[in-house]
Amino acid sequence: MPSPGNVSPVPDSTTDDLASLGFFAKCRHEDLDRLAPLLRPLTAEAGEVLMTQGEPAQWFMLISSGSVEVTHAAPDGELIVHTIGPGLIVGEIALLRGGTRNATVLVTESLAGWIGGHDALTAMLDVPCMAERLVRTARQRLAEFITPLPVKLSDGSRMYLRPVLPGDNPRVRQGPVRFSTETIYRRFQTAYEPSPALMAYLFEVDYVDHFVWVLTDGLDGPDGPMVADARFVRLHENPTVAEVAFMVGDDYQGRGIGTFLMDALVPAARGSGVERFAARVLSDNFPMRKILEHYGATWERDDRNMIVTEFDVPKPDQLSLSHRQYRDIYTLAQHVIKAVG
Repeated sequence: MPSPGNVSPVPDSTTDDLASLGFFAKCRHEDLDRLAPLLRPLTAEAGEVLMTQGEPAQWFMLISSGSVEVTHAAPDGELIVHTIGPGLIVGEIALLRGGTRNATVLVTESLAGWIGGHDALTAMLDVPCMAERLVRTARQRLAEFITPLPVKLSDGSRMYLRPVLPGDNPRVRQGPVRFSTETIYRRFQTAYEPSPALMAYLFEVDYVDHFVWVLTDGLDGPDGPMVADARFVRLHENPTVAEVAFMVGDDYQGRGIGTFLMDALVPAARGSGVERFAARVLSDNFPMRKILEHYGATWERDDRNMIVTEFDVPKPDQLSLSHRQYRDIYTLAQHVIKAVG
């Protein structure tokens, strides 16, 4: 692990020191005893660069005092800057996905905190009190960047678009919107309810290799129930290609939601360097086939019931979005990508 700032030796990492951080409030002493040897105290002065966009992610940081400026440079050259202060964790998503940093972190006020590697992050995720706090912290941090975008569908109904957030999983599983066996089968190629592990994968994402938009019913404002989602998942063997998929609640189908969400994936994908979309769907999933064919998809048979396609990410002028909608969606996606860097 590299040593940014001034990193103290491992033995200086004591349970009492960790317990003083609000991040570990309500954690049992024995849990902190196991974690303490895996973390190292960190101090850094204003002006020090602790993380650099594009470098391998090998550690994360918990801020005890002080602040940092986080800067994400988008592919189009736009710089997105945000300040993060005490009680927050930085760099954990990039470490979890084993990728590179999505932002540069500069100390703006003398900083004290802790750093840890994969083993420390794994230990934190294994302890319920810490795992829950990680989810809450990630949701709070992302929420600072998110103002759900109002959407008016062709039938006049109003929805809100936003990225998926940590903790959305139970909102879908326990929410009022119905996803029938047929809908689940078309999306997951199985009639069985998705497993908890699959639902965690679908709703707790890194926004870089796996990006998800959700659409909520606007009758009760931005916090209404989720009615649909759309995602792209970057292919490991070729990061310029991403597989796309979407699912719409039964009572909301046939209203143009799938087409709108596919349009909304385009600015997010282009802003992440994705150049081509791929899809693998059931051959009788005609609604999804029709939507993707609108963007130029042609199909090849994969096996008896499945077909596959790959096509260029559409250009902005091929979409139904206005210039302002495209820019608003692009900006929101970039803010979230930067927030988890």
